[in-house]
Amino acid sequence: MVKFIVGEKGTGKTKIMIDMANLAVEDSKGHIVYIDRDNNHAYDLDRSLRFVNAGEFRIENLKTFYGFLCGIISQNFDVEKIFIDGLKVISAAKDSSLNDFIKDLEILHKEFGVSFLISLSRSKGKVPEFLKEYIFDEK
Repeated sequence: MVKFIVGEKGTGKTKIMIDMANLAVEDSKGHIVYIDRDNNHAYDLDRSLRFVNAGEFRIENLKTFYGFLCGIISQNFDVEKIFIDGLKVISAAKDSSLNDFIKDLEILHKEFGVSFLISLSRSKGKVPEFLKEYIFDEK
């Protein structure tokens, strides 16, 4: 599963993701990973989550970030869910790169059973057509 929480900056995407990550820990038999661009929300997360500050690494494009995710998954074969919050490399990506990235994540999901929930700072009305099927519906 690959899902995106989409909305303009300041619309509460991070709060939703933190709440979902903390709930996922209760139901999980494997590891939950939360990736953020800084440490600002590290203490809002359950201690049993694996928190990764991606801002400490030079991730400049989605191909590099995909490799980064593969490294996380290869390090722990029981990763169930990865939450990715607020990375500019995703929000600033060109549509074609974002589409390829989603396809790569779908392959990781099929091969390793890892689910991805990603925040994307774009208005729902400005997302490309291919992304609409991946938008998380809170209902």
